[in-house]
Amino acid sequence: MRRTSLALLCAAAMMGTITTPAVASTQETREFVGHGSSDFGLALIYARHDAKTQAERAGFTDCEEYYKLILSPYTATVFWRCTR
Repeated sequence: MRRTSLALLCAAAMMGTITTPAVASTQETREFVGHGSSDFGLALIYARHDAKTQAERAGFTDCEEYYKLILSPYTATVFWRCTR
């Protein structure tokens, strides 16, 4: 009886009828805040560069800017939400 069960189990495994449950992929989400200031009005560009640099250092590549705060052309802050 044991040999028969073992033989059927092996045959089923070889045919691919026994499958393992799928592993759920966990997605990590993190937020980054970039700050920028410039005497030439490039604060928003510098703020985005700051947020991008922080995200890349942490290993995140899929990011979106969900809020930006421009106090003047010389000071800006951006908020990025990134997933991996």
